[in-house]
Amino acid sequence: MARFLAPLLLAAASVHSQFIHNQLPVGSSFGVPNENATYDYVVVGGGTAGSVVAARLAQDGRFSVAVVEAGGFYELENGNRSVIPGYDFYSSGPTLAGVNPLIDWEFMTTPQAGGKNISIHYTRGRCLGGSSARNYMVYQRPTVGTMQRWADVVGDQSWTWENVLPYYKQSSTLTPPNTKLRMANTTTYYDASVFGKGPLQVGYSNYIAPFATWVNLGWKQAGDTIRTQGMQSGELLGHSILPSSLDAQSQERSSAQTSYINLAMKATQLTIYTHALAKRILFDSTKTATGVVVETRGLPFTISARREVILSAGAFNSPQLLMVSGVGPAATLQKYHIPVVRNAPGVGQNMEDNPFFAVNVAADLPTGSSYQNNPALFAQAIADYNSDRTGYLTSAGADIISFQKLSNRSELGISAHAKQALSWLPDDWPEAMFWSFAVWIGASFGSLPPDARNYGGIVGSITAPLSRGWVTINSSDTADLPIINPNMLTDPTDQEVAVATVRRIRDLLATDAMKAIAPEGEVFPGPNVTSFEDILSAIQGQYFTFAHASVTNKMGLSNDRMAVVDSKARVFGVNSLRVVDISAFPFLPPGQPQATVYMMGEKIADDILHGESGTSGHESQSMSS
Repeated sequence: MARFLAPLLLAAASVHSQFIHNQLPVGSSFGVPNENATYDYVVVGGGTAGSVVAARLAQDGRFSVAVVEAGGFYELENGNRSVIPGYDFYSSGPTLAGVNPLIDWEFMTTPQAGGKNISIHYTRGRCLGGSSARNYMVYQRPTVGTMQRWADVVGDQSWTWENVLPYYKQSSTLTPPNTKLRMANTTTYYDASVFGKGPLQVGYSNYIAPFATWVNLGWKQAGDTIRTQGMQSGELLGHSILPSSLDAQSQERSSAQTSYINLAMKATQLTIYTHALAKRILFDSTKTATGVVVETRGLPFTISARREVILSAGAFNSPQLLMVSGVGPAATLQKYHIPVVRNAPGVGQNMEDNPFFAVNVAADLPTGSSYQNNPALFAQAIADYNSDRTGYLTSAGADIISFQKLSNRSELGISAHAKQALSWLPDDWPEAMFWSFAVWIGASFGSLPPDARNYGGIVGSITAPLSRGWVTINSSDTADLPIINPNMLTDPTDQEVAVATVRRIRDLLATDAMKAIAPEGEVFPGPNVTSFEDILSAIQGQYFTFAHASVTNKMGLSNDRMAVVDSKARVFGVNSLRVVDISAFPFLPPGQPQATVYMMGEKIADDILHGESGTSGHESQSMSS
């Protein structure tokens, strides 16, 4: 995580990406600002899910589709920092220092009760590709039990693992590790049969940190199992090396923009409006969504929809746009003199997220600290990347990832009350996640190492959080950022699991494998931090977010007053309006959600096309480069 520190920023421009050679479509691919226009479908938000839905609808050939995106192309507006895997942590720290407002919304949370009343920067992509252009790139799917619970909660068995696997497959293409370029210090397991030939490129970097070799051995010695089929086949418990949303040939980020939007613009009549801020959704007297008021550089215009408006603006902007358009908690709308189209108390509520925190060690082998402290070594990393796409900068950072149940380990001290609170979890749903990072994490996220030694960290995260946050509007204008309160680590059970996670990391550090490379042991929080209260205090002073905000427009049944959309992502109480993004999840699945956001986009696009055509099936036309 030291990759976003100043010494490395200075060198970023010297790394070459292939963006210029991708020959982006121009001209007719883009809408003209300040001119009213009409399309069959209007997709608000060109992020992860929005890109998928828009591309698939346009690709069908029968419909005109417009995408309204508040940002532009991240490759043009953020240089190579959103492209090169080794730079994926730039501008994603806890403050706005160094954040690029051209590709980030600059969201700040309210003071966090679970984090010593500190406000934190919440990274969200303001660009085509959305947060798939800003995330840590890990690609991983949930479990069979997770998706069965999803299907049961929303009352629709089309969401079971068996039924959504075809959408995971058709969204992605897996490229196996390049064994000629990739160091053989850790065996990589994967199941190629659960991938198809979809637009998103999923692959492995040409570098694994030496630190990961010892973490892998350590987890074996600590009693954790190896996932010999990887973590894409409906099982998670155990540890493995996960792939990234990465083009294996170029060793560059594969995002919803590079995979779906660019290809769709070349092959269809998809129209993109960039730097266009959606101001409100328009409804007629029958509560039917008819279009969107959009603004570019202060100039408003209207983009009308003959069939549907599809809201894909993300966990914060989607509920914000619903509320300013009259769909949301009535009291909130009335406070800002917004006419109520539908009183929907669940809009902006139910927020779930994954906090993370770390234990650090000083290591007797090269880590990310080596590159930070040695300009010549970092210059060599740049040369390696530019010459043959090898070395340190091909890695997005996370190497070994482990998912574990902790409540069944009595030595970790989880109370009977907390175990009862977690009893709803399916048997295959892990309670904690562990990432191996060969970098300093620190007493506060983004802090500098205390000295020039080599440091490594084990990151822990809660994967079944019970704390709930919210997002609400600050005015009736979407130009005013919403108020965001993730409210993480406020639930007592979450606090117990967090402390147990640190104790489990200490089990790992106590193994012979980890002692061999970190004989000094734990540096932070430190071996003297042992009581529940002291460990929790250390976590609360350090924790950050994986930026997995979700469920703020919850999918559910019509008799659930907090549900906002049905199982087809249609907004309750109005017509011709859907929400298709992570805000419409019924709950946050364990681990990294991006694969499931892609799946959701594919599934809802198929639902829409099925409804239009009267035909069924997962046989969506292949889209490949």
